Amino acid sequence: MSTDDRVQSVRNAWTNALRAEVLRVGRRIPEVARVVTVGMWIATYADADGSNAFPGRDTLATLSGCSQETVTRAVRVLMGVGVLARKRRPNASAMYQLLMPLGGGLDWPSHIHHMTETRQRVARRKEKEQRAAESGTRNASGDAVRKASATDVPDGVRVGGSEPAPGAPDSVRGRPRNASPDAVRTASASGVYQYIPTSGRDPLPDHTLAGLSPQPQQRAGEAVKDESSTGQRQAAKPRDTALAAVRARPVLARCTECTIPLPVGDTGICQGCTDYLATTNPERRTA
Repeated sequence: MSTDDRVQSVRNAWTNALRAEVLRVGRRIPEVARVVTVGMWIATYADADGSNAFPGRDTLATLSGCSQETVTRAVRVLMGVGVLARKRRPNASAMYQLLMPLGGGLDWPSHIHHMTETRQRVARRKEKEQRAAESGTRNASGDAVRKASATDVPDGVRVGGSEPAPGAPDSVRGRPRNASPDAVRTASASGVYQYIPTSGRDPLPDHTLAGLSPQPQQRAGEAVKDESSTGQRQAAKPRDTALAAVRARPVLARCTECTIPLPVGDTGICQGCTDYLATTNPERRTA
């Protein structure tokens, strides 16, 4: 039999037809490619005549890289355009039959809403419409001229105005002052904001800072007042104090045999030399 006499199977013809549909409308309707991907995996389970395909939703979701709900929506689109038939079975996965498309192109725009209109999108659209209905109290005028609203507030200004409430602080953060009518800044009745100095002590929030006077830090090398007398003394540097403490330590004695430093308070020879001298001459040679 020559190559011209070969008959293409329904399964191969079906996959070729859907591939051509994706190339035809895929750029205009990107969701068609996702729908056809699910259909291609269904076709891999079908026989040569396009029947006996019964993969589960979880299997198709794993193969297609999507959720089971997306698989269900894709099957609805394929059934809507007339290229797939489904037969439900009790306590088993559904049975699918591949149907060859008839005519020129498939009517994807009329059925693609099964793929695009998800529950999340519908909920977000309803929420957006509800917010627009609640806040949409202004109507455009017929002569394209902006008119004041019923509350005598311009449309571009929020309700409540931009002026501060009487007795409220102005816009300067941390300074409760009120604007003066003569454009001169004056202190408010509550007084000027005064911060508590924190120099010389730990300004942690868990400390009580009320009633503490400022304590400036002592500079290095500055003369400080002696607590025991009225005279002045030079503040000792931390490096000099540490060096003096090291020099005040007693000199360590050394071992008379190996001259290594001994622990504080020990004299004579070290423990290693004591053990060595306690052994006999044959034992030393063996060692």
